[in-house]
Amino acid sequence: MSGIRPALALFVAIASLIGWPPAAHAAANPKVAIIVGATHSTTDRYRSNADQIYAAARRYTTNVVKVYSPNATWSKVKSAVAGASIIVYLGHGNGWPSPYTFDPNYTTKDGFGLNYDVNGNGRLSDDEVKYYGEPSIRELQPAPNAVVLLFHLCYASGNSEPGRAEPSLS
Repeated sequence: MSGIRPALALFVAIASLIGWPPAAHAAANPKVAIIVGATHSTTDRYRSNADQIYAAARRYTTNVVKVYSPNATWSKVKSAVAGASIIVYLGHGNGWPSPYTFDPNYTTKDGFGLNYDVNGNGRLSDDEVKYYGEPSIRELQPAPNAVVLLFHLCYASGNSEPGRAEPSLS
């Protein structure tokens, strides 16, 4: 919970910077998409964090879409992000520098870790994750000048992952 209060403050600050509450020139009911990816045992905490962000967003717009694991599939996220002015993602990150296999096409890097039936049992869960990297992210169609907020991601915003040293600038 300690990390979500600064997140809510940041959300409100960004909302005020982009004209929320809506000014005459701003969209009348801007869209906010809140996504919680599959993160194993921490997914419940991220859903709780996202519910707090949802409550804050609803103070400024009625157009808030939630897509939470275990239902955060690529097709649902793509639909939720369409036209969104603010996109909030809580979940796994996968980027550089990291100790994992180099992916020259970034198909798993710099994107979202979402629900996918990895084992083919016909059920989605908080434990089965597929990374949708840069090529997938380029397919998204948010509103022009959308703001994207990333929370709790490994290999985003200068983070490493639990148990590993933070990356250096070099």
